[in-house]
Amino acid sequence: MHIVASNSVRYRSLLLKALLKRPQRGALSQSSVNAMLSNPSFTVNANAFSSYCKHFGLDESSVPATYLFVATQSELLQLFVHPETPIRPLGLVHTFVEFEVIEKLEVGQNYRFTVTLEMKEKTERGQRFETLGEFSLGGKTLARYRSGYLIPIKSSKSKRGGAVSVEDMSVYQHQTHLQTTKASTRAYASVSGDYNPIHLSGFMAKLFGFKAPIVHGMDMAGRLLSVANTQLGPNIKQCRFSFKRPVFVSQALDVVSGENQLYLVNQDGKTCVSMNCKVGGS
Repeated sequence: MHIVASNSVRYRSLLLKALLKRPQRGALSQSSVNAMLSNPSFTVNANAFSSYCKHFGLDESSVPATYLFVATQSELLQLFVHPETPIRPLGLVHTFVEFEVIEKLEVGQNYRFTVTLEMKEKTERGQRFETLGEFSLGGKTLARYRSGYLIPIKSSKSKRGGAVSVEDMSVYQHQTHLQTTKASTRAYASVSGDYNPIHLSGFMAKLFGFKAPIVHGMDMAGRLLSVANTQLGPNIKQCRFSFKRPVFVSQALDVVSGENQLYLVNQDGKTCVSMNCKVGGS
């Protein structure tokens, strides 16, 4: 199944479709498993890009890796809300996102963007799937990202395992403190355009099993990238963010680092988000 993206569709109308979507149960069709969406005229909007960089204190001379995901949220949501894809967008658990920048993208240049839906194995926690987004010009791939998700089983009460514990803080170098607030979450929603109510509404967060609104995972990724740029320089070509535990609004955290690694750690010494990165051609 091949979908051509619309550049005129409003993100909020897609969010409404996401709220109302109820995918059919049963076996997945081959077309839905191999679903792909393309936008032959994807452009990095100069104003939106500048606002994003200013929010995180990022250099505007090149498009930061995390912005590639943020700038294509409309395309991702168009794929997710399509009636033939077996996904209900709200309630998804974002598990990781990794980026590779082969050549830097230019603001205002038209690129071809494609995103492919790849269904993975079903686990005790739910159905896993991934999306592969690629940016190309003249048939040459310039950048890509891969993002992982979990469609949780409502009856599943599985523990959130596998998160890294950072208990001996002396092993890592402390970089900064980080405090999330309602104001910072709304500020990120404004610069990213992501108004998913699970991040902004206590009622919606509780509806999906969270004690409070959860901070956007890509907000935390942007903050870690900002710290990494200060530590390693802006020439980060590859990076991976793993979302281990939810971060809640009004939560205090610490950013600690190892070699080419950053961890966002809660007050219990547990990793919420980890970042691994590669600089330049290394």
